[in-house]
Amino acid sequence: MAVIAISTCAYLDLPLAAALERIATLGAAAEVRCKGRHGIDTVTQNRAVSACGLRCSVHAPEEIEIWSDDNRRRTAAIMAHERLLEACTAAGAEVYVVHPDYSESAIVDRPETRAALQASFADLRELQRSYPVRIAIENMPGRYSSHFTAPDLDLAGLGLALDVGHAQISGTLDAFLSTGGVVHLHLHDNFGTGGPDLHLPLGRGRLTPDVVQRVLEDHDVLCVLEHASEIDVRESLGFLGRLRLCREVA
Repeated sequence: MAVIAISTCAYLDLPLAAALERIATLGAAAEVRCKGRHGIDTVTQNRAVSACGLRCSVHAPEEIEIWSDDNRRRTAAIMAHERLLEACTAAGAEVYVVHPDYSESAIVDRPETRAALQASFADLRELQRSYPVRIAIENMPGRYSSHFTAPDLDLAGLGLALDVGHAQISGTLDAFLSTGGVVHLHLHDNFGTGGPDLHLPLGRGRLTPDVVQRVLEDHDVLCVLEHASEIDVRESLGFLGRLRLCREVA
């Protein structure tokens, strides 16, 4: 059974320590989204994560360009991930989530980009040998937003951070589930294939209770609720509580 975690996305207006304190009132695990005042690359942030008493994962900054076919930029991206993996290790994080590529405008399927991603995955796999934190690559939403919306890239032995909402938009959830390799989950709702990436509370979109139950019961990993507010987080926790997939929250 997956363990429910909460992303600090819901608390970006708070300092990281305060955000983790809020999450601790709702559950036993958190994911630090490296955005704005949240991160793990300062002493204060790192101490906040290591001292919070929660199981933690870390979501890497989205702008680190492992997809670049400029080898100098791609190499710099791998070095940036290595620095963050060192911080993850010091903070006691379990999983480090990496975006492959993403754009809100249409992406043309480029062999050069696919080759750069495969080279980066291999480089990250080498880094994985030196750190206890599991590196997981996240699938993206929508056929034309990324080169990783379906399980058609070789992750080179890295784990899959299966974003259930993104896979629902891409129409590839069953394909990802049948492929395996899931070491981490992101969970949120939307209106299905081809729609926008809304990160709605569970029960507001087309993600059905039976699919949520199957995904959570079949994977013994952290499952992160990725929402923009605590109100939405609480709504999703209520949904899961009614399915007896987490404790009820007052």
